[in-house]
Amino acid sequence: MQKKLIASKIAWNFTQANGDLTEILIYDVIADKQSYNWWTDEKGTEVTPILFKEELNKITTSKICVRINSGGGDVFAAEAIRTAIREKRQEGKKINCKIDGFCGSAAVGIAAACESIAISSSSYFMIHDPMVFAYGYYNISDFSKGQVMLEKIKQGIINAYAAKTGKDKKEISDLMTAETWYTGDEAVENGFCDELMFEEVENTIENVVNSAALDMQMYRNPPISLLNLCSPPHDSRDFSNKTPKQTKSKESENTMEIKTVDELKAAFPDLTKQIENAAAKEERERIKNIEEMAIDGYEGIVNNAKFENPIAAAEVAMKIVAEQKKQGANYLASRNADVVNSNINEVGNSSQEGVENNNGENPYDAAIDKLFPESK
Repeated sequence: MQKKLIASKIAWNFTQANGDLTEILIYDVIADKQSYNWWTDEKGTEVTPILFKEELNKITTSKICVRINSGGGDVFAAEAIRTAIREKRQEGKKINCKIDGFCGSAAVGIAAACESIAISSSSYFMIHDPMVFAYGYYNISDFSKGQVMLEKIKQGIINAYAAKTGKDKKEISDLMTAETWYTGDEAVENGFCDELMFEEVENTIENVVNSAALDMQMYRNPPISLLNLCSPPHDSRDFSNKTPKQTKSKESENTMEIKTVDELKAAFPDLTKQIENAAAKEERERIKNIEEMAIDGYEGIVNNAKFENPIAAAEVAMKIVAEQKKQGANYLASRNADVVNSNINEVGNSSQEGVENNNGENPYDAAIDKLFPESK
């Protein structure tokens, strides 16, 4: 059945899917009021509590599906929308949620206000501590008040998340402080979502962002897989699904099998470039150190260490010392052999050896005794 458009002037429109179901698309930033562009004389497409409630009150179907692809925004605006959803549920409306690409920050609270949450396994779900944007001059008292306000806001969010997941409030607090990102599977496993969409086969890339404006600069730990899937159309902070359609099975959608260097470079070009540069720098430093300690006469060891069997300069020095000791030992052994072969050890004092008189005395000693009798 062809969808009937209820509201078309806003990006986060309401559409009636059939006679019993209306879909609410929250595909933009959540704000307390719409922005205004003075150059184009156009209002922004932010999701605001006032417009949301106006459109919500127009819905006549008994079932409502809130489809989310938003990185969040103003926490108070999100809480107002959350309250509006819960009120409609109390009136008897059946309101469920589907996460089509990304549900983060304040958008999580809106999702939690629904009766159930379904998410695709290739979508992302993120929780973090509340933040405040500060511009201007502030004193200690101002920041202290801001801290108290953020702590109270966080406690309210913790209560909502704990009620949804059944987790301990301390655990929820730690997960928020760490800025925790979940894939669809992980969000279900941790109780933030209730079920997976498309368990068998699903489109894993085209639904990731759906052209929603996501300011990724506000996040500390966005997963690399999300950044790789998104390409900036105009501003480096806005991400859009301009990638080709791909279909994968559930078993392979979250796993990338890399078997060759070329595949690694294709998958992570920036990372591999950093590794290559670091390796080249380290190799240049290694060769430089070897050349600085090289000694003439040992070029064979040096060249082998630099190119054929690469080793560190310290190992080269040890090899040279070992070679010097070996050469010294060979020299001593060769010298001893020369001495033995020359029979020099058998040669005595030829001027005196075998010279004796008839009395068995050495004539030279006798002559010395006659000249220097006192010395005897």
